[in-house]
Amino acid sequence: MSHDQNRLGRRHFLKRTAVSVGAAAVAGPAVLGADRKQGAPEVQVDAKDLIWRGRNADMAYTRMGRTNFMVSRIVQGWGGNETLWRRLLARGVNYIDAARGYGNFELELKPFLQKQRDKLWLTSKATDVAGYSKIDDEVVKLYRAAMKDYLGDGEGDLLALHKKVVEKQKQGGDKPDLRPAGKRMAKLYSQQLDESLGRLGVKDVDAYFMHGIEIPWIFDCLEVWEAYENAHKAGKAKHFGFSTHNHQKEVLAAAVEANAKGPWKIDLIMPGVNAESFDSLKPELAALKKQDVGFIAMKTSGIKNRPVDGREKKFESLVGGKSYNEWERAKLWMLNLTEGLIDAVIMQIKSNEEMEKDVPLASLKLTADAQRELRTLVKYEMAGACHLCGDCTTVCPEHIAVTNMIRYHAYHHQYNEHQLARELYARAGYDPARVCRNCGRCAEVCPSDVRIVELLHELSADMAGVHA
Repeated sequence: MSHDQNRLGRRHFLKRTAVSVGAAAVAGPAVLGADRKQGAPEVQVDAKDLIWRGRNADMAYTRMGRTNFMVSRIVQGWGGNETLWRRLLARGVNYIDAARGYGNFELELKPFLQKQRDKLWLTSKATDVAGYSKIDDEVVKLYRAAMKDYLGDGEGDLLALHKKVVEKQKQGGDKPDLRPAGKRMAKLYSQQLDESLGRLGVKDVDAYFMHGIEIPWIFDCLEVWEAYENAHKAGKAKHFGFSTHNHQKEVLAAAVEANAKGPWKIDLIMPGVNAESFDSLKPELAALKKQDVGFIAMKTSGIKNRPVDGREKKFESLVGGKSYNEWERAKLWMLNLTEGLIDAVIMQIKSNEEMEKDVPLASLKLTADAQRELRTLVKYEMAGACHLCGDCTTVCPEHIAVTNMIRYHAYHHQYNEHQLARELYARAGYDPARVCRNCGRCAEVCPSDVRIVELLHELSADMAGVHA
């Protein structure tokens, strides 16, 4: 399938608005619940312009924003093998998400993609440029230099510096010169895209993301957008997107503004969102959805501190007696109770057993009673879940990347990603328990009362020897 056949050009898409989304969505085996329609943007799409790959009558699909791709509501993340990926494709899962920072995942996908590339949506990401395990050291250095020139102060938390810039600009100040930082990020984005294409063994990806953005000022760096535009014109990347794990509300709000002002055209976003943080992020998610942005939810199970104590039995009785663990219930919540804002959820399916249990979640139809019980149950057990808001990181006097450390703790204790947790912890380069002075400022600002200091010490013990 050619590059031109696989995508609908942006300008062409804006002109081809003939039939309502609702009408288009029912073409083929799309399954969209009533709440899916509530969040639909006011955009019209001709059904023949929808992009289908890897369809299966038992899978639920929805239009993924202005990409026009009919995405399976379950997306495959890091993990598995070629045999499992073929089976997932046969079951209708038509999106695989990779990243330059996911170990050897891109290399492992290469033989599979040589045979199946045209049957799925493929994304990858530039890692450790604007976040994920860290912001690139040179980017930080250049940004602080710009802040020194602009504010007279380049020290302290980067988000706090950004907020000072915003306040100064509101008072009629000029803009800081972020071009050096922008050029550095653009260079890294382009380099990693070429590396990803080589490792994957493909000519293009459907979207190339910035991985784990935690700096809202990235959208003031037009050099990054120009790097994507050059890649797009060269046929290497069809859409721009980003994921975010930290300072999410600020980053999403900045993305809304960037899309509105242009030249940015952010098509896909992967937010770390759970039932506890959804309400907080809902205004930004809704604003982006009105811009016809597609959303793939990740990190849907946060740090939890409340057991359900058998409350799940009532929900199980409403879904035919089937048993779902808290991880699966969180996915069901995201698929059914997010008012049409979330298009799909990403899962790291690693075995046939997980596939048989998890893939049907996409098309599970819940009664009104089951939805009410699921809402109550997940909200109850997610009380105390980390929002990934980043407030703890902002106030830490020792500049510990607290939110990242909480995420690594979750990888180790909740997601069974022990190796990933150790690799990311190693990249941090320090032991947070040794740096922490137990001042408690992180706990004071946490909206969920996460036991942060205790988690830092637990993580330190879990990772004993990594920084020895």
